[in-house]
Amino acid sequence: MSKSKTIYSPEYIELIDILASERKRLDLSQAEVAEQLGLRQTDISKIENKERRLDVLELKKLLKIYRVSKNSKLRIAIENFFIKDNEHEYSS
Repeated sequence: MSKSKTIYSPEYIELIDILASERKRLDLSQAEVAEQLGLRQTDISKIENKERRLDVLELKKLLKIYRVSKNSKLRIAIENFFIKDNEHEYSS
């Protein structure tokens, strides 16, 4: 059985879309977020366009920048990505 690439999973796509929406909702530019992460603006663009995988340490920093503790939609997306996806993967 071949594994599908995580970058194309529905949970990953949902997570990245929510992260991009949250950046816009907070009125942050890609360049501002990139600077806080120590990345280039093009890296953020590639992540949001699903052309580059988001590193787990980058995700951790993004969640702090995007105030995950105050955003239930983002918390649910994180749960869906890390918990529900794994439950399905390991239940077979």
